[in-house]
Amino acid sequence: MSREALLLSDADVRRCLSEPEIVQLVHEVFQAWGEGQFVMPAKVSTDLRRFGLDSAFSAMPGYLAGRKVAGLKLAAGCAHNPAHGLPYIVATIILSDPLTGITLAVLDGCYISGVRTGAQAAWAARYTANPDCRIAAIIGAGTQSRMALRALASFFPFEEARVADISPAAQDRFQAEMEKDLGLRIVKTANCQEAVEGADIVCCATPDRGPVVMDSWVKKGATAIALGSYQEYEDEFILRANKVVVDSWAQCSHRGALKNVVESGRFGDKDLYAEMGELACGKKPGRHAPDERILVVPIGLALHDLAAAGLAYCRALEKGLGVRFKFGE
Repeated sequence: MSREALLLSDADVRRCLSEPEIVQLVHEVFQAWGEGQFVMPAKVSTDLRRFGLDSAFSAMPGYLAGRKVAGLKLAAGCAHNPAHGLPYIVATIILSDPLTGITLAVLDGCYISGVRTGAQAAWAARYTANPDCRIAAIIGAGTQSRMALRALASFFPFEEARVADISPAAQDRFQAEMEKDLGLRIVKTANCQEAVEGADIVCCATPDRGPVVMDSWVKKGATAIALGSYQEYEDEFILRANKVVVDSWAQCSHRGALKNVVESGRFGDKDLYAEMGELACGKKPGRHAPDERILVVPIGLALHDLAAAGLAYCRALEKGLGVRFKFGE
């Protein structure tokens, strides 16, 4: 048997997958999660800060039974990248034959990673937010925030979206691009508080390692989403939220928004309301009352990336895209 694999560039992947397709795949994967049709160990991270490198790598393996895709996503968050014109998060996806273990494809994962992260935010809101949401607060003006707002705007009839970022230039770019792409009023705010107060949906997608959203800012009835790898909401909000929902408790219990309150013994699995898969399958309702404040922490399932990569691989074979190479015979 020839050990031939397909190498797919960012351009190849974009030619094979549309954003709406990835958004729908994310929902399909959440349903599969709720039905137990997967294998996915918690992601493993390698933090390089103790060696003076502001970078962290995450290895994310998984198998999705319904689509028969297996593989690994390697994602890196590198703080110095934006200064060099590179995205903060870069990713590579490896697809393997689930029967033989042979590598089928190696894909640039940046596009898939960005779109699926935004889609996670949109489904988090779709499952838990009040249906009449009009104002979105976006904390962080990077790629993930763009993808999140694009997906959110496909679900909710927003009147405006507010954006906060430490970089005024980043806010300017975000405003210009999103107003052009979505036809939505984008309001640049002076700080996070101005963005969050009165917002129906709050979405944080930043590399910050300390809280940027305070409990008193988040109104009754709001859905708050934490996409970052570190804590973006202060402890008081996490502990006082009416419901806390995660994508994977195994992952969220040791990284991201909940890490500190879990390690300090103030939050445990008994305090968790649900995983998103349970909401996607209808096993639990997302919201019981319109005034509930709900925190959703979807820090990322490898299954989303692998499902999208599997579809991209099949499309690439049909279109004759990519570069073939052999590991051996």
